Amino acid sequence: MGYMLFTRRIIRPQPQLVGRGRVRLCAAFCCLVSVSTNAQTWEVFDNVTAGFPSNNVSDIVEDSDGTIWAGTGFGLCRYDGSSWSVLQSDNSGLPGNSVKCLAVDSTNRLWVGTLLNGIGIYDGTSWDYLNTDNSPLPDNEINCITIDHRGWAWIGTYLGVACYTGSDWRLYNSSDTSYGGLMMHGNVIEDIGVREDGLVAICTQNGGFHYLTDTSIFFLTTFDNQFPDNTQNSVAFDNVNDERWLATPSQGLLRQGGAWENGPWFQYTTSNSMIPSNSVTCVVVDDLGRVWLGTLIAGIGVRDPNGSFISYNTINSGLPNNSIESILLAGDGSIWVATGFGGAARLTFQGSIKEFTQADFDLFPNPCDGLVNIRVKEEGSDWSWSISDSQGRSLLNGSAHHTDQQVELTGLSSGIYVMNVTVGSGRMTRKFQIFH
Repeated sequence: MGYMLFTRRIIRPQPQLVGRGRVRLCAAFCCLVSVSTNAQTWEVFDNVTAGFPSNNVSDIVEDSDGTIWAGTGFGLCRYDGSSWSVLQSDNSGLPGNSVKCLAVDSTNRLWVGTLLNGIGIYDGTSWDYLNTDNSPLPDNEINCITIDHRGWAWIGTYLGVACYTGSDWRLYNSSDTSYGGLMMHGNVIEDIGVREDGLVAICTQNGGFHYLTDTSIFFLTTFDNQFPDNTQNSVAFDNVNDERWLATPSQGLLRQGGAWENGPWFQYTTSNSMIPSNSVTCVVVDDLGRVWLGTLIAGIGVRDPNGSFISYNTINSGLPNNSIESILLAGDGSIWVATGFGGAARLTFQGSIKEFTQADFDLFPNPCDGLVNIRVKEEGSDWSWSISDSQGRSLLNGSAHHTDQQVELTGLSSGIYVMNVTVGSGRMTRKFQIFH
């Protein structure tokens, strides 16, 4: 496991203000679902099975009524638990069809961030709007929206952060006009997280990682602090273990423990962990401290608090596409996944997410030559195995009925591989080396 310490840059210094706007709605459609698996069930919702207007799903959220909302490249989709309806700009008050991000506020209003048309806010009956014409919003391209514990809306754009408190606006950017004199190191905002004590974490594109408080701003960059990546795609606060997690586009998964000002950072990559890819697109933490991460090309990884990883991809599960845009931990224990090219998918377990288990097995010898042995710890169960390379491509697979299985490594050259074992509802992966 990589371990890193970085020096810090903190800037302390004063304010600014202003307004907002409004309008209305409509909807329709029908639904079919597809299923797959054993102790887990995957359902896929796309343009064939659910009438999605696009299989490019950018974000997915759940409101307080349990309704699922999926933003796509050509409209907004609503799931009431039995059927889907599609909202577009020609049949509703949606301000633009290219939806980039979604959020739900404390009054159960849906905030819809668009590619070119600012924000639409839908209360179930009518629409309000925020854009550069009717508000201080700095840009109409909305990359992310986060509603914090106070009901404040934190909006990430290509021209900085806009925070709307409900009564005034605070604009943060890299110029000397930034709110309170708190100048950022970059303006293109990818994600924003807010902790309940008010600490704001800001992910940027090529501008480093930022922490923001009422009186200071702190940033980490590759140049100033040897931070692994100047771009971060997503941030998650782990309230169980008091840690922060970052998804990066090329440097894997980053984790910070201890105090935010000077706590140590750890880096997880394909070379020092079982993370499925170094290109991580999103990260969320469940209430048991498990870290769920989406990747650009290798599906989903799940890190258990004990340090082990498992993965879901198009080869070993019912996931329809390996390019992951967003992951939602729904209130009923299911996992919703927004994919770049395969629509949305829902993963449900036999009981709930809390009953999700891991397979326990030994793999020997390691390194090995032409044969490797798998020994599972759970007797009397049918189980399956598969071998994949570092890119997640499945190379060999099979099933067994006994606790021990010997596998011939036919046609595999020297190198590092991954053994995936599934026993009932439990899954686990281990790396091993073939040396000829």
